[in-house]
Amino acid sequence: MEGATGIKGVLGSGEAWLKIAGVNEELVIKSVTDSPCRVACPAGVNVKAYVGLIAVGNFERALAVVRTTNPLPGICGRICTHPCEAECRRGEIDQPVAIRALKRFIADYAFTAPEAKLPPATPQRAEKVAVIGAGPAGLTAANDLIRLGYRVTIFEAQDKPGGMLVWGIPPFRLPRNIIEQEIDSILGLGIEIFLNTRVSDPKQLLKDGYRAVFYAPGCQKGIKLGLPREDELHGVIDSLTFLRRVYNGEISRVSGRVLVIGGGDSAIDSARVAVRSGADEVWIVYRRTREEMPAAEEEIGAAEEEGVRLDYLTQPVAFIHQEGRVVGLRCVRNTLGAPDSSGRRRPVPISGSEFVIPANWVITALGQKPEQEVKDSPEGVFVGGDAAGGPATVIDAIASGHLGARAIHRYITGQGEEARQGLGATELELGTTVLTAVPVARVQPRVLPLTARRSFEEIESVLTPSEAIQEAQRCLRCGPCVECVLCHNTCPRHLVKVYFPQTGESVFIRVPVLDKVFSGRLEKKAGVIKVAGGDEFNIELFPLIVRVDSELCRGCGSCVDVCPHSAISLKEWQRGFKVAVVDTAHCRGCGLCIAVCPSGALQGYAGPEEILPGRKR
Repeated sequence: MEGATGIKGVLGSGEAWLKIAGVNEELVIKSVTDSPCRVACPAGVNVKAYVGLIAVGNFERALAVVRTTNPLPGICGRICTHPCEAECRRGEIDQPVAIRALKRFIADYAFTAPEAKLPPATPQRAEKVAVIGAGPAGLTAANDLIRLGYRVTIFEAQDKPGGMLVWGIPPFRLPRNIIEQEIDSILGLGIEIFLNTRVSDPKQLLKDGYRAVFYAPGCQKGIKLGLPREDELHGVIDSLTFLRRVYNGEISRVSGRVLVIGGGDSAIDSARVAVRSGADEVWIVYRRTREEMPAAEEEIGAAEEEGVRLDYLTQPVAFIHQEGRVVGLRCVRNTLGAPDSSGRRRPVPISGSEFVIPANWVITALGQKPEQEVKDSPEGVFVGGDAAGGPATVIDAIASGHLGARAIHRYITGQGEEARQGLGATELELGTTVLTAVPVARVQPRVLPLTARRSFEEIESVLTPSEAIQEAQRCLRCGPCVECVLCHNTCPRHLVKVYFPQTGESVFIRVPVLDKVFSGRLEKKAGVIKVAGGDEFNIELFPLIVRVDSELCRGCGSCVDVCPHSAISLKEWQRGFKVAVVDTAHCRGCGLCIAVCPSGALQGYAGPEEILPGRKR
């Protein structure tokens, strides 16, 4: 091992175990890189930062953190598939933190906060960039590009911006005023938009003087079932057309039995809209089992609560019709065979199992595709959103918009790729081998009772400020300290120095479980570290705290003002002067007080003989 870097490299190369004299529990030293929730978010939203800020009631700053990577927080706070929650380590103790509900809380708070504005230092570039499509990908790209100083124009084929947010998501999940407010916030930055303007040839925009084009028209065309007379029969309709006509008022009511074919989110949304449109019965016909359904489980459960029936392992083979109108659906029962290219088990029809389901409406919800296939893109045209990778989630579209904007900026300026802000930071952390925390029930947003779900009123309500703070305080603050943005007194970490007497080397490690290591007394500890491969090292462990040189202290109180842990106070000293006093039980060794001390009286202390930084005594 060569120098402190060598020691840190050994400890960070794999797990290392620490045994401290007098401590029964074995502790583990591991390399920490990024919070699991942030890694899971396609857009790289700094979840830990804004959740931590909510936990201390700093809503304004939490909103600013969210807006840096997510220009549509109110939308995502309602319909995001929240992959971050699936990776939340709080789930190992009780339940994951309700991250999506917290995002919605801070987004709704934005409606009473100042509007988003471009920073005064925003550059003003001469280049114009065109964005085709005002869905979440296009809006995100436009937001990023104007913040980089470009002149941005959006071309949207429909009469409203929003894309699938408007035409695909029901208002009871995503109210239209939320969409309008968030889009207006983006456009208010100075983005020009032309509605009812379809651009079929992006190359023409390059000829018109635009330096680059972000092409994100989305997938606005429903995939057909492929059965005879599908396009002719009255009562047979694809899910996108059905939802659009309901939202536009062209379909005010449906009656009788409605069959919805498919197992994705569009199928669930269509079924729940049919319930609210007056259908007597609504069935979802799906050719696999519930386990293979791509729709979100919470949405499937909500549909069932509202009376939607799910008929599994059922595959349509023909429409039954009379006088040009559908009256039923001929189906066959399936069994599941080997997995197909999607990774799900392939449905295999059972011979002789045909049967008929009477129906007044059949809604096909088999997915969407672009109205115009994307082929080779010329130089200067960047394809993004659903048009690039097929239908995906809103957060995936936002991530695609970020990528597109960065690619365009590199293309125009010739600059290289920059790492995503805050990602890739690494630190060593000492903790228990098993997560320990007091179980705390997850806060559940209030929802409309079933008896009230016959309109398009939003079902789920926003958390109250006290509920949001309570839920945010359940966060375990995983990941490196660089993601926190703000140190505060709920931070469970303390900085300690691990000293290797044999070599004279030392490293600093974050410790969330300081009480387990020092048993309430911040004093030197002896221990043994064992690393992968069997090597053992004797070590000494010192907590990093602040020490005050009373002879240098002027009693100005600057340290008291900035300490986020309430660990410093002033007390009377000689001749009526006041000096700073550090409460070592609350000091976390963050060094903020050292940075503001005008006389050099405060110094980081990590051992009985060493003062960091400063002089030897």
